[in-house]
Amino acid sequence: MERKWIILISVALGTIMVPINATIVNVSLPTIAEYFQVTVPIAQWIVNSYLITLVCLVLLFGRLGAHYGKKTIYVTGLVGFLFSSFLCYLSPSVLALIISRALQGLTAAMMLSVSLGIVKDAFPEGERGKSLGIYAVAIATGMALGPSIGGMIDFVQGWRYVFLFNIPLGIISFLLCYWTLENDKTSKLRLNIGSVVLQFFWLFFMVCVVSETQIYGIVPETILFAVLSILFLILFIHRELRSDYPLIDVMLFKDFHFASLNLALMFSYISLYMIFFAMPFYMEKVLHLNSYNTGLILTVTPLTMMLVAPFSGKLSDKIGSEKPAFTGSILCFIAFALMTQLNSGSSHGEVMLMLAIMGIGIAFFQSPNNRAIMNCYPGDASIISSIIVTMRDLGMILGGSMAAVILHTAISAQVLEKAQLFSLAAYDFSLGLERLMVFGMVLSMMMALCSLSGMGLRSKISCRIRKEFE
Repeated sequence: MERKWIILISVALGTIMVPINATIVNVSLPTIAEYFQVTVPIAQWIVNSYLITLVCLVLLFGRLGAHYGKKTIYVTGLVGFLFSSFLCYLSPSVLALIISRALQGLTAAMMLSVSLGIVKDAFPEGERGKSLGIYAVAIATGMALGPSIGGMIDFVQGWRYVFLFNIPLGIISFLLCYWTLENDKTSKLRLNIGSVVLQFFWLFFMVCVVSETQIYGIVPETILFAVLSILFLILFIHRELRSDYPLIDVMLFKDFHFASLNLALMFSYISLYMIFFAMPFYMEKVLHLNSYNTGLILTVTPLTMMLVAPFSGKLSDKIGSEKPAFTGSILCFIAFALMTQLNSGSSHGEVMLMLAIMGIGIAFFQSPNNRAIMNCYPGDASIISSIIVTMRDLGMILGGSMAAVILHTAISAQVLEKAQLFSLAAYDFSLGLERLMVFGMVLSMMMALCSLSGMGLRSKISCRIRKEFE
């Protein structure tokens, strides 16, 4: 096997653990809360601490990757991820578990910040779309399989063993990476500490808004967190525009077309994660499926992505990124339109067909879109990789929050806690699900418009940005 494919496999094996661990513990939260005798909102911080350090530190490690080398940052993060997973397994208290999960998120940020750049550097431009498509499949598969894997392990062995799932995958990835990866050229470290702090608090309060909204809805505390997040975002942008060594190259986002590609990427992950958040509730509470069958049906989306993404990436290598991405967004629109018709009488086959169409649409969109973004930037790949990861993580976080808020417009959180819903309650949930899918249609159209704005203009973007760098 060629070295470039070994690199892709090794990075994909390590990277897939990150989205899996974002959701793998969700099913076990009630069990963990009972074990440590704490409330569910406190147990929720086992998830929040992971997401906060993951999202808040990706950009920082992207900069460090440009200085120390992508291999150094990735392998260090991988070893740290395995170590922190073992700490989670050994945690004697809920506080120790929360701290261990925060450390796990930090090391996950190290891996994600440079992984996309490693894949890009390993492949020539003519094969880049296909390789990024396979990489995208690893992320989506991890997002979808996390709850199923966590529930199965928790049922068979107990919640502690959920964290040991990472060990075999991590060891294989480490051995492959250690022998195949080579450190790239490094640049001088120019770090703006003030920007790092402001960016951390901007994203920290954003995650707090998301997590508190999912538990309590829109209350004064969530409004306060939202105001603080916006305030720190404004201060962050203000400092970046005036800094000689910005954390993010704002010049990239001054170009409307480059910014639209990143927004489209975030919209696609919001759409995908809305599905992963809402559909388990629909299948278990309205269709009355058990968790095992729900998990099997949910795998339809990542499986179709697994089959289609390499083809869409290869197609983008031949004809460009914009047309496949636009086609994918239209397919997502069709899938959401079909899902507005879901109700208590829908069949399993109908649900699987709609999820398959969504998977095909996302696969057609994401790998060409990632390829277009990566090709826009002439500098170190770790910088653009960390930007893409940040957009993706924000999309994942916002997707769950938006889904929860929209569903709660039709059904209360108290009713949603019931094991199964019947008659009027089932109708109310279906109404909320319909509203959510209409919002997904809007997001799909926004993805399509963003793709159109960049269609045929990628080379112009690249040339303009290259001139600014020169």
